[in-house]
Amino acid sequence: MATEILVNDGGAPARILPFLIHAAVAAGDPLDIHTNGKVKPSATSGSAIAGVALTAASGLDNMANVITGKGAVLKVNTAGTVAQGALITVNGAGKFAKKLTADTALGVALEAASGNVCKVLIF
Repeated sequence: MATEILVNDGGAPARILPFLIHAAVAAGDPLDIHTNGKVKPSATSGSAIAGVALTAASGLDNMANVITGKGAVLKVNTAGTVAQGALITVNGAGKFAKKLTADTALGVALEAASGNVCKVLIF
């Protein structure tokens, strides 16, 4: 689980917004909007996301802070090996991973990681 995930907020066009959760989230997880308007860990491989969880939250209808927007440098939860400079996407299991050919690039890895926490620039 990532802690202190927001590395730079110095003027980046990003916002931190409160959302109710539909399922438990960890700080650094990519989040989707569920059909009920609440956030949950992203379950669709290669898809766009609503944002990244700044804070962990559990229990239906509890609040989580979510970083949305572009240009933020964050520490995110990753699965598999991610090389420095690699494009990243969502792996479909609520984590970020190295981008595959057909996936949407969500950012670029600023450091290498292997199934852990990785510093990324969100597009």
